[in-house]
Amino acid sequence: MNKYTRLGKNTALVFLGNAGSKFIGLLMLPFYTRWLSIEDYGLTDIITVYVTFLIGIVTCCIGESLFIFPKSQKKEIQKKYFSSATSFCLSMLLLTGLIFLAIEFVLKQLQIQNSFSQNIWLIYFMLVSNVIQQISQQFVRSIDKIVIYSTTGIVLTFATALFAFIFIPCWGVKGYVLSIILANTCSSIYSFIFSRSYSYFSFKDNNLQALVSMLKYSVPLIPNGIMWWLVNALNRPVMETYLGFHDMGIFAVANKFPGILTVIFGVFGTSWQISVIEEFGKDGYCIFYNKILRLVFTLLAIVLMLLTLFSKVVISIFATSDFYEAWQYIPFLTFGVLFSNIAGFAGTNFSATRESKYYFYSSIWGAIVAIIMNFVFIPLLGIWGACISVIFSFFMMAVCRIWYSWKYVKIADIQFYIILLLFLVIMMVLYVKEVNPIIIASVCILMMYYLYIHEKDILFMIVSRVKSLLGT
Repeated sequence: MNKYTRLGKNTALVFLGNAGSKFIGLLMLPFYTRWLSIEDYGLTDIITVYVTFLIGIVTCCIGESLFIFPKSQKKEIQKKYFSSATSFCLSMLLLTGLIFLAIEFVLKQLQIQNSFSQNIWLIYFMLVSNVIQQISQQFVRSIDKIVIYSTTGIVLTFATALFAFIFIPCWGVKGYVLSIILANTCSSIYSFIFSRSYSYFSFKDNNLQALVSMLKYSVPLIPNGIMWWLVNALNRPVMETYLGFHDMGIFAVANKFPGILTVIFGVFGTSWQISVIEEFGKDGYCIFYNKILRLVFTLLAIVLMLLTLFSKVVISIFATSDFYEAWQYIPFLTFGVLFSNIAGFAGTNFSATRESKYYFYSSIWGAIVAIIMNFVFIPLLGIWGACISVIFSFFMMAVCRIWYSWKYVKIADIQFYIILLLFLVIMMVLYVKEVNPIIIASVCILMMYYLYIHEKDILFMIVSRVKSLLGT
Protein backbone atom coordinates (compact mmCIF):
# COMPACT_ATOMS: atom_id res chain seq x y z
CA MET A 1 0.00 0.00 0.00
CA ASN A 2 1.66 3.28 -1.10
CA LYS A 3 1.61 6.52 0.84
CA TYR A 4 -1.24 8.03 -1.19
CA THR A 5 -3.42 4.95 -0.69
CA ARG A 6 -2.71 4.87 3.04
CA LEU A 7 -3.56 8.56 3.32
CA GLY A 8 -6.83 8.04 1.43
CA LYS A 9 -7.80 5.01 3.49
CA ASN A 10 -7.07 6.75 6.79
CA THR A 11 -8.99 9.82 5.66
CA ALA A 12 -12.03 7.75 4.65
CA LEU A 13 -12.14 5.97 8.01
CA VAL A 14 -11.65 9.14 10.04
CA PHE A 15 -14.33 10.86 7.96
CA LEU A 16 -16.94 8.38 9.16
CA GLY A 17 -16.41 9.54 12.72
CA ASN A 18 -15.24 13.12 12.59
CA ALA A 19 -17.55 14.40 9.87
CA GLY A 20 -20.64 13.27 11.73
CA SER A 21 -19.57 14.79 15.04
CA LYS A 22 -18.55 18.07 13.36
CA PHE A 23 -21.62 18.37 11.16
CA ILE A 24 -24.02 17.71 14.02
CA GLY A 25 -23.65 21.29 15.26
CA LEU A 26 -24.61 22.58 11.82
CA LEU A 27 -27.46 20.13 11.26
CA MET A 28 -28.83 20.88 14.72
CA LEU A 29 -28.66 24.63 14.12
CA PRO A 30 -32.36 25.00 13.15
CA PHE A 31 -33.27 23.26 16.41
CA TYR A 32 -30.86 25.35 18.47
CA THR A 33 -32.00 28.67 16.98
CA ARG A 34 -35.64 27.72 17.54
CA TRP A 35 -35.27 26.93 21.23
CA LEU A 36 -32.48 29.34 22.12
CA SER A 37 -32.71 33.12 21.77
CA ILE A 38 -29.92 35.05 20.05
CA GLU A 39 -28.56 36.01 23.47
CA ASP A 40 -28.75 32.40 24.76
CA TYR A 41 -26.95 31.11 21.68
CA GLY A 42 -24.21 33.69 22.24
CA LEU A 43 -23.91 32.47 25.84
CA THR A 44 -23.50 28.82 24.77
CA ASP A 45 -20.78 29.93 22.38
CA ILE A 46 -18.72 31.71 25.02
CA ILE A 47 -19.10 28.78 27.43
CA THR A 48 -17.59 26.55 24.75
CA VAL A 49 -14.83 29.12 24.21
CA TYR A 50 -13.88 29.04 27.90
CA VAL A 51 -13.75 25.24 27.87
CA THR A 52 -11.56 25.26 24.77
CA PHE A 53 -9.17 27.65 26.50
CA LEU A 54 -8.94 25.56 29.68
CA ILE A 55 -8.43 22.12 28.10
CA GLY A 56 -4.84 22.75 27.05
CA ILE A 57 -3.89 24.36 30.37
CA VAL A 58 -5.48 21.72 32.59
CA THR A 59 -4.08 18.75 30.63
CA CYS A 60 -0.78 20.46 29.70
CA CYS A 61 -1.71 19.44 26.12
CA ILE A 62 -0.70 15.87 26.96
CA GLY A 63 -3.30 14.56 24.52
CA GLU A 64 -0.92 15.45 21.68
CA SER A 65 1.83 13.40 23.30
CA LEU A 66 -0.57 10.53 23.85
CA PHE A 67 -1.00 10.24 20.10
CA ILE A 68 2.68 10.51 19.21
CA PHE A 69 4.58 8.60 21.92
CA PRO A 70 2.69 5.26 22.17
CA LYS A 71 2.45 4.93 18.37
CA SER A 72 4.15 1.79 16.98
CA GLN A 73 5.44 0.81 20.44
CA LYS A 74 5.08 -2.53 22.24
CA LYS A 75 1.99 -2.92 24.40
CA GLU A 76 4.00 -2.78 27.64
CA ILE A 77 5.32 0.64 26.70
CA GLN A 78 1.92 1.82 25.47
CA LYS A 79 0.44 0.87 28.84
CA LYS A 80 2.95 3.09 30.62
CA TYR A 81 2.13 6.07 28.42
CA PHE A 82 -1.65 5.64 28.63
CA SER A 83 -1.74 4.95 32.37
CA SER A 84 0.56 7.85 33.16
CA ALA A 85 -1.28 10.33 30.95
CA THR A 86 -4.73 9.30 32.20
CA SER A 87 -3.73 9.45 35.87
CA PHE A 88 -2.14 12.86 35.29
CA CYS A 89 -5.31 14.24 33.66
CA LEU A 90 -7.58 12.92 36.40
CA SER A 91 -5.35 14.49 39.04
CA MET A 92 -5.34 17.80 37.19
CA LEU A 93 -9.13 17.76 36.86
CA LEU A 94 -9.47 17.22 40.61
CA LEU A 95 -7.07 20.11 41.27
CA THR A 96 -9.01 22.29 38.82
CA GLY A 97 -12.24 21.56 40.70
CA LEU A 98 -10.66 22.82 43.93
CA ILE A 99 -9.37 25.93 42.15
CA PHE A 100 -12.85 26.57 40.74
CA LEU A 101 -14.27 26.43 44.27
CA ALA A 102 -11.81 29.11 45.34
CA ILE A 103 -12.51 31.23 42.24
CA GLU A 104 -16.27 31.00 42.83
CA PHE A 105 -15.81 32.19 46.42
CA VAL A 106 -13.61 35.14 45.37
CA LEU A 107 -15.95 36.20 42.56
CA LYS A 108 -18.92 36.16 44.92
CA GLN A 109 -17.06 38.27 47.47
CA LEU A 110 -16.12 40.78 44.78
CA GLN A 111 -19.68 40.62 43.34
CA ILE A 112 -18.34 40.06 39.82
CA GLN A 113 -21.09 39.02 37.42
CA ASN A 114 -20.21 37.80 33.92
CA SER A 115 -20.65 34.76 31.70
CA PHE A 116 -17.84 32.90 33.49
CA SER A 117 -18.89 33.55 37.09
CA GLN A 118 -22.55 32.76 36.41
CA ASN A 119 -21.80 29.47 34.62
CA ILE A 120 -18.64 28.31 36.35
CA TRP A 121 -19.82 24.76 37.11
CA LEU A 122 -21.34 24.25 33.67
CA ILE A 123 -17.92 25.16 32.31
CA TYR A 124 -16.16 22.80 34.73
CA PHE A 125 -18.20 19.69 34.01
CA MET A 126 -18.12 20.36 30.28
CA LEU A 127 -14.34 20.62 30.63
CA VAL A 128 -14.17 17.27 32.46
CA SER A 129 -16.18 15.46 29.78
CA ASN A 130 -14.13 17.02 26.97
CA VAL A 131 -10.82 16.04 28.57
CA ILE A 132 -11.90 12.44 29.06
CA GLN A 133 -13.21 12.26 25.50
CA GLN A 134 -10.00 13.76 24.10
CA ILE A 135 -7.71 11.41 26.00
CA SER A 136 -9.65 8.31 25.00
CA GLN A 137 -9.80 9.33 21.33
CA GLN A 138 -6.13 10.28 21.05
CA PHE A 139 -5.00 6.96 22.47
CA VAL A 140 -7.35 4.94 20.26
CA ARG A 141 -5.90 6.72 17.25
CA SER A 142 -2.35 6.09 18.47
CA ILE A 143 -2.84 2.32 18.75
CA ASP A 144 -4.30 2.26 15.21
CA LYS A 145 -7.87 1.39 16.20
CA ILE A 146 -9.07 3.70 13.44
CA VAL A 147 -12.39 1.87 12.96
CA ILE A 148 -13.22 2.33 16.66
CA TYR A 149 -12.08 5.93 16.39
CA SER A 150 -14.50 6.55 13.53
CA THR A 151 -17.45 4.75 15.09
CA THR A 152 -16.89 6.65 18.33
CA GLY A 153 -17.54 9.81 16.35
CA ILE A 154 -20.82 8.35 15.14
CA VAL A 155 -21.81 7.51 18.73
CA LEU A 156 -20.97 11.08 19.74
CA THR A 157 -23.10 12.44 16.90
CA PHE A 158 -26.25 10.49 17.74
CA ALA A 159 -25.83 10.99 21.48
CA THR A 160 -25.49 14.76 21.06
CA ALA A 161 -28.65 14.94 18.96
CA LEU A 162 -30.63 12.68 21.31
CA PHE A 163 -29.74 14.52 24.50
CA ALA A 164 -30.22 17.93 22.83
CA PHE A 165 -33.79 17.05 21.85
CA ILE A 166 -34.48 15.91 25.40
CA PHE A 167 -32.87 18.66 27.49
CA ILE A 168 -32.70 21.93 25.50
CA PRO A 169 -36.51 22.52 25.30
CA CYS A 170 -36.68 22.05 29.08
CA TRP A 171 -33.56 23.81 30.35
CA GLY A 172 -32.26 26.04 27.54
CA VAL A 173 -28.57 26.86 27.92
CA LYS A 174 -28.13 24.39 30.78
CA GLY A 175 -29.77 21.71 28.63
CA TYR A 176 -27.38 22.51 25.78
CA VAL A 177 -24.33 22.06 28.01
CA LEU A 178 -25.77 18.94 29.64
CA SER A 179 -26.37 17.33 26.24
CA ILE A 180 -22.71 17.83 25.32
CA ILE A 181 -21.49 16.49 28.67
CA LEU A 182 -23.60 13.33 28.39
CA ALA A 183 -22.68 12.80 24.72
CA ASN A 184 -18.95 13.09 25.50
CA THR A 185 -19.37 10.67 28.37
CA CYS A 186 -21.21 8.09 26.26
CA SER A 187 -18.68 8.25 23.42
CA SER A 188 -15.77 7.97 25.87
CA ILE A 189 -17.27 4.88 27.51
CA TYR A 190 -17.87 3.32 24.09
CA SER A 191 -14.31 4.06 22.99
CA PHE A 192 -12.79 2.81 26.25
CA ILE A 193 -14.66 -0.50 26.13
CA PHE A 194 -14.65 -1.42 22.44
CA SER A 195 -11.04 -0.43 21.81
CA ARG A 196 -10.10 -2.41 24.92
CA SER A 197 -8.26 0.64 26.21
CA TYR A 198 -9.04 -0.59 29.71
CA SER A 199 -6.46 -3.33 29.15
CA TYR A 200 -3.82 -0.60 28.78
CA PHE A 201 -4.65 1.17 32.04
CA SER A 202 -3.32 0.26 35.44
CA PHE A 203 -2.17 2.42 38.33
CA LYS A 204 0.88 0.18 38.73
CA ASP A 205 1.91 1.06 35.17
CA ASN A 206 2.21 4.75 36.04
CA ASN A 207 5.72 5.68 35.04
CA LEU A 208 7.36 8.97 35.94
CA GLN A 209 9.88 8.76 33.12
CA ALA A 210 7.12 8.18 30.54
CA LEU A 211 5.09 11.07 31.95
CA VAL A 212 8.08 13.42 31.94
CA SER A 213 8.95 12.54 28.33
CA MET A 214 5.37 13.28 27.24
CA LEU A 215 5.25 16.53 29.21
CA LYS A 216 8.56 17.68 27.73
CA TYR A 217 6.90 17.55 24.34
CA SER A 218 3.45 18.80 25.35
CA VAL A 219 4.19 21.59 27.85
CA PRO A 220 5.69 23.87 25.16
CA LEU A 221 2.33 23.47 23.39
CA ILE A 222 0.50 25.19 26.27
CA PRO A 223 1.59 28.70 25.28
CA ASN A 224 0.81 27.73 21.70
CA GLY A 225 -2.68 26.69 22.79
CA ILE A 226 -3.15 29.98 24.63
CA MET A 227 -1.92 31.91 21.61
CA TRP A 228 -4.25 29.90 19.35
CA TRP A 229 -7.14 30.70 21.70
CA LEU A 230 -6.27 34.38 21.56
CA VAL A 231 -6.36 34.20 17.77
CA ASN A 232 -9.55 32.16 17.48
CA ALA A 233 -11.60 33.06 20.55
CA LEU A 234 -10.46 36.26 22.28
CA ASN A 235 -13.07 38.07 20.20
CA ARG A 236 -15.88 36.48 22.27
CA PRO A 237 -14.97 38.06 25.65
CA VAL A 238 -14.19 41.34 23.88
CA MET A 239 -17.57 41.19 22.13
CA GLU A 240 -19.27 40.45 25.46
CA THR A 241 -17.69 43.59 26.90
CA TYR A 242 -18.32 45.98 24.00
CA LEU A 243 -21.25 44.53 22.04
CA GLY A 244 -23.29 42.15 24.23
CA PHE A 245 -24.74 38.67 23.80
CA HIS A 246 -26.97 39.62 20.85
CA ASP A 247 -24.05 40.32 18.51
CA MET A 248 -22.24 37.32 19.97
CA GLY A 249 -25.19 35.13 19.00
CA ILE A 250 -25.17 36.45 15.41
CA PHE A 251 -21.41 35.92 15.20
CA ALA A 252 -21.70 32.40 16.66
CA VAL A 253 -24.27 31.35 14.03
CA ALA A 254 -22.19 32.86 11.19
CA ASN A 255 -19.16 31.03 12.54
CA LYS A 256 -20.93 27.66 12.32
CA PHE A 257 -20.75 27.55 8.54
CA PRO A 258 -16.98 28.01 8.20
CA GLY A 259 -16.96 24.86 10.29
CA ILE A 260 -17.56 23.03 7.00
CA LEU A 261 -14.01 23.94 6.00
CA THR A 262 -12.81 22.87 9.43
CA VAL A 263 -14.56 19.52 8.95
CA ILE A 264 -12.95 18.97 5.56
CA PHE A 265 -9.49 19.75 6.83
CA GLY A 266 -10.01 18.23 10.29
CA VAL A 267 -10.99 14.87 8.81
CA PHE A 268 -8.07 15.00 6.41
CA GLY A 269 -5.68 16.51 8.97
CA THR A 270 -6.03 13.58 11.35
CA SER A 271 -4.84 11.09 8.73
CA TRP A 272 -2.40 13.63 7.24
CA GLN A 273 -0.60 13.88 10.58
CA ILE A 274 -0.18 10.10 10.59
CA SER A 275 1.20 10.17 7.02
CA VAL A 276 3.65 12.98 7.77
CA ILE A 277 5.06 11.12 10.78
CA GLU A 278 5.43 7.97 8.64
CA GLU A 279 6.83 9.64 5.48
CA PHE A 280 8.89 12.53 6.85
CA GLY A 281 12.54 12.31 5.81
CA LYS A 282 11.96 9.71 3.11
CA ASP A 283 12.76 10.23 -0.56
CA GLY A 284 10.01 12.07 -2.38
CA TYR A 285 8.53 13.62 0.78
CA CYS A 286 8.77 17.14 -0.64
CA ILE A 287 6.89 16.15 -3.81
CA PHE A 288 4.30 14.28 -1.75
CA TYR A 289 3.85 17.27 0.58
CA ASN A 290 3.38 19.80 -2.24
CA LYS A 291 0.96 17.60 -4.16
CA ILE A 292 -1.27 17.15 -1.12
CA LEU A 293 -1.02 20.85 -0.26
CA ARG A 294 -2.30 21.85 -3.70
CA LEU A 295 -5.13 19.33 -3.42
CA VAL A 296 -6.17 20.61 0.01
CA PHE A 297 -5.91 24.28 -0.97
CA THR A 298 -7.93 23.72 -4.16
CA LEU A 299 -10.66 21.93 -2.23
CA LEU A 300 -10.78 24.63 0.44
CA ALA A 301 -10.96 27.36 -2.22
CA ILE A 302 -13.87 25.66 -4.00
CA VAL A 303 -15.80 25.17 -0.75
CA LEU A 304 -15.15 28.83 0.18
CA MET A 305 -16.50 29.95 -3.20
CA LEU A 306 -19.63 27.84 -2.80
CA LEU A 307 -20.23 29.00 0.78
CA THR A 308 -19.91 32.60 -0.34
CA LEU A 309 -22.34 32.27 -3.23
CA PHE A 310 -24.92 30.36 -1.18
CA SER A 311 -24.49 32.05 2.21
CA LYS A 312 -27.97 33.64 2.05
CA VAL A 313 -29.54 30.32 1.15
CA VAL A 314 -27.84 28.30 3.87
CA ILE A 315 -28.60 30.85 6.59
CA SER A 316 -32.26 30.80 5.54
CA ILE A 317 -32.34 27.00 5.74
CA PHE A 318 -30.35 26.42 8.90
CA ALA A 319 -31.39 29.34 11.11
CA THR A 320 -34.49 31.31 11.95
CA SER A 321 -35.11 34.75 10.46
CA ASP A 322 -33.77 36.42 13.62
CA PHE A 323 -30.28 35.32 12.62
CA TYR A 324 -30.52 36.23 8.90
CA GLU A 325 -27.98 39.07 9.01
CA ALA A 326 -25.29 36.48 9.79
CA TRP A 327 -25.05 35.63 6.05
CA GLN A 328 -22.77 38.59 5.28
CA TYR A 329 -20.11 37.47 7.79
CA ILE A 330 -19.93 33.85 6.59
CA PRO A 331 -17.57 34.40 3.59
CA PHE A 332 -15.00 36.37 5.60
CA LEU A 333 -15.01 34.03 8.60
CA THR A 334 -14.58 31.15 6.15
CA PHE A 335 -11.64 32.96 4.59
CA GLY A 336 -10.02 33.12 8.02
CA VAL A 337 -10.61 29.41 8.56
CA LEU A 338 -8.88 28.69 5.24
CA PHE A 339 -5.70 30.28 6.61
CA SER A 340 -6.21 28.42 9.89
CA ASN A 341 -6.28 25.11 8.03
CA ILE A 342 -3.18 25.95 6.02
CA ALA A 343 -1.42 26.79 9.28
CA GLY A 344 -2.46 23.39 10.62
CA PHE A 345 -1.24 21.70 7.45
CA ALA A 346 2.20 23.31 7.64
CA GLY A 347 2.44 22.64 11.37
CA THR A 348 2.42 18.86 10.93
CA ASN A 349 6.11 19.10 10.05
CA PHE A 350 6.76 20.21 13.63
CA SER A 351 5.01 17.09 14.96
CA ALA A 352 7.20 14.87 12.77
CA THR A 353 10.38 16.56 14.02
CA ARG A 354 9.02 16.93 17.58
CA GLU A 355 10.01 20.61 17.51
CA SER A 356 6.87 21.95 19.13
CA LYS A 357 8.55 25.30 19.81
CA TYR A 358 7.65 26.36 16.26
CA TYR A 359 3.96 25.98 17.08
CA PHE A 360 4.54 28.50 19.83
CA TYR A 361 6.62 30.95 17.79
CA SER A 362 4.07 31.12 14.97
CA SER A 363 1.16 31.40 17.37
CA ILE A 364 2.76 34.34 19.17
CA TRP A 365 2.65 36.43 16.01
CA GLY A 366 -0.93 35.44 15.33
CA ALA A 367 -1.90 36.27 18.92
CA ILE A 368 -0.25 39.70 18.79
CA VAL A 369 -2.25 40.56 15.68
CA ALA A 370 -5.45 39.19 17.27
CA ILE A 371 -5.06 41.17 20.51
CA ILE A 372 -4.39 44.45 18.73
CA MET A 373 -7.12 44.05 16.11
CA ASN A 374 -9.81 42.77 18.49
CA PHE A 375 -9.44 45.67 20.92
CA VAL A 376 -9.11 48.24 18.14
CA PHE A 377 -11.66 47.09 15.56
CA ILE A 378 -14.46 45.43 17.58
CA PRO A 379 -15.37 48.65 19.46
CA LEU A 380 -15.21 50.57 16.14
CA LEU A 381 -16.73 48.11 13.66
CA GLY A 382 -18.62 45.59 15.78
CA ILE A 383 -18.89 42.11 14.25
CA TRP A 384 -16.95 43.25 11.17
CA GLY A 385 -14.03 44.06 13.47
CA ALA A 386 -14.07 40.49 14.77
CA CYS A 387 -14.07 39.17 11.18
CA ILE A 388 -11.08 41.35 10.25
CA SER A 389 -9.19 40.11 13.29
CA VAL A 390 -9.88 36.46 12.44
CA ILE A 391 -8.61 36.85 8.86
CA PHE A 392 -5.38 38.71 9.60
CA SER A 393 -4.38 36.76 12.71
CA PHE A 394 -4.79 33.38 11.00
CA PHE A 395 -3.03 34.75 7.91
CA MET A 396 -0.06 35.77 10.06
CA MET A 397 0.03 32.36 11.72
CA ALA A 398 -0.09 30.51 8.38
CA VAL A 399 2.74 32.62 6.91
CA CYS A 400 4.90 32.06 10.00
CA ARG A 401 4.42 28.29 10.00
CA ILE A 402 5.23 28.05 6.31
CA TRP A 403 8.34 30.14 6.98
CA TYR A 404 9.48 28.00 9.94
CA SER A 405 8.86 24.73 8.07
CA TRP A 406 10.76 26.00 5.01
CA LYS A 407 13.96 24.27 6.14
CA TYR A 408 12.14 20.93 6.08
CA VAL A 409 10.08 21.33 2.92
CA LYS A 410 9.75 24.21 0.46
CA ILE A 411 6.43 25.26 -1.06
CA ALA A 412 6.50 25.11 -4.84
CA ASP A 413 4.74 27.57 -7.18
CA ILE A 414 3.71 30.11 -4.51
CA GLN A 415 2.26 32.45 -7.14
CA PHE A 416 -0.50 29.89 -7.76
CA TYR A 417 -1.76 30.35 -4.19
CA ILE A 418 -1.44 34.14 -4.26
CA ILE A 419 -3.46 34.52 -7.48
CA LEU A 420 -6.15 32.15 -6.23
CA LEU A 421 -6.42 34.10 -2.97
CA LEU A 422 -6.86 37.33 -4.92
CA PHE A 423 -9.73 35.80 -6.90
CA LEU A 424 -11.39 34.73 -3.64
CA VAL A 425 -11.06 38.17 -2.02
CA ILE A 426 -12.53 39.95 -5.06
CA MET A 427 -15.44 37.51 -5.21
CA MET A 428 -16.27 37.86 -1.49
CA VAL A 429 -16.20 41.65 -1.50
CA LEU A 430 -18.37 41.87 -4.62
CA TYR A 431 -20.90 39.41 -3.17
CA VAL A 432 -21.23 41.10 0.23
CA LYS A 433 -21.52 44.50 -1.46
CA GLU A 434 -24.33 42.90 -3.55
CA VAL A 435 -22.77 43.94 -6.86
CA ASN A 436 -24.41 42.85 -10.14
CA PRO A 437 -24.56 39.01 -10.11
CA ILE A 438 -23.18 38.89 -13.66
CA ILE A 439 -19.92 40.47 -12.48
CA ILE A 440 -19.70 38.02 -9.57
CA ALA A 441 -20.37 35.09 -11.90
CA SER A 442 -17.64 36.32 -14.25
CA VAL A 443 -15.09 36.37 -11.42
CA CYS A 444 -16.10 32.84 -10.39
CA ILE A 445 -15.78 31.58 -13.97
CA LEU A 446 -12.33 33.15 -14.30
CA MET A 447 -11.26 31.53 -11.03
CA MET A 448 -12.49 28.09 -12.10
CA TYR A 449 -10.76 28.52 -15.47
CA TYR A 450 -7.53 29.40 -13.66
CA LEU A 451 -7.90 26.27 -11.53
CA TYR A 452 -8.63 24.19 -14.61
CA ILE A 453 -5.49 25.43 -16.38
CA HIS A 454 -3.21 24.83 -13.41
CA GLU A 455 -4.90 21.93 -11.62
CA LYS A 456 -6.51 19.71 -14.28
CA ASP A 457 -5.37 16.50 -12.63
CA ILE A 458 -6.56 17.53 -9.20
CA LEU A 459 -9.93 18.77 -10.45
CA PHE A 460 -10.53 15.56 -12.40
CA MET A 461 -9.58 13.54 -9.32
CA ILE A 462 -12.04 15.51 -7.15
CA VAL A 463 -14.83 15.07 -9.72
CA SER A 464 -14.14 11.33 -10.05
CA ARG A 465 -14.18 10.91 -6.27
CA VAL A 466 -17.49 12.77 -6.00
CA LYS A 467 -18.97 10.64 -8.79
CA SER A 468 -17.84 7.44 -7.08
CA LEU A 469 -19.39 8.59 -3.80
CA LEU A 470 -22.66 9.36 -5.58
CA GLY A 471 -22.53 6.03 -7.41
CA THR A 472 -22.62 7.57 -10.87
